[in-house]
Amino acid sequence: QCLNSACIFFPRQIQNTHTGLDLSVPEYQEIRGKMMSGHVEYHIVVVTRLAAFKSAKHKPEDVVQFMVSKKYSEIEELYQKLSTRYPQASLPLLPRKVLFVGESDICERRAMFNDIMKSISKNEDLATSPELLEFLGTKSTSAIDFKGKNIPDDKEKEDEENEALDFFKEEKTPDLISQLSSVESTKKGDRKVEEEEEEEEEILDPLGIMRY
Repeated sequence: QCLNSACIFFPRQIQNTHTGLDLSVPEYQEIRGKMMSGHVEYHIVVVTRLAAFKSAKHKPEDVVQFMVSKKYSEIEELYQKLSTRYPQASLPLLPRKVLFVGESDICERRAMFNDIMKSISKNEDLATSPELLEFLGTKSTSAIDFKGKNIPDDKEKEDEENEALDFFKEEKTPDLISQLSSVESTKKGDRKVEEEEEEEEEILDPLGIMRY
C-alpha cells in the first residue's frame, strides 16, 4: 500500500515498455460531506520508469510505483485537455454526469476511468504529455528514454537527475497549491471558487433512494 508516496518494487515489469508507464484505477473511496453531499475519489495506480517521477538516487532501470487520488472533475479536466491537444488520440468515452450518484454509477465510472487511463498509458504522446505529468504530480517535462535501450552519458544523466522532480519529498500537490493561491485572490474570486466547488459536489445515494 503506497498512499501519497512512491515505492519501488523488485521485480516489477512494465507492461507498456514503449512508453514506460502503466496506469490503472483499481478502486475508489467515498468522501462524505455535510448532509448527503460528498464526492468520490478514484485511486490511480502509477507504475513507471520515467525519469520525471524519480529522484537523483534512482537508477534508470528502477521501477517506481505510487498512487494518486482524483475526483471526477479532475479526471474530466485532464480528459478534455488531452482530447483538445491530441485530437488524433482515440480515447474511450468519459462517464456521464449525474446529480445523484449511486453505487452502480460509481462502479461504472471506476471501470471507465480504468479504460481511459490504460489507453493514455499506451499512447507515447499522451503518456509523456505535460498535462498528464502535472495531473500525476510533477511538472517535469524532461526528455524520456522511452524504450530504455540507450543509457545517457554522464552529462545527460546529470542534467536529467537535476531536472527530475524528487517525488518522495514533494509535499505540496498541484491541488494544494491551487487552493493556497485561491486564498490570496479577491473576495469576488473566492465567492466564484466556492460556487464552482458547490456545483461540483455530488449527492451520494448508494441505495438509490433519491432517484424515486
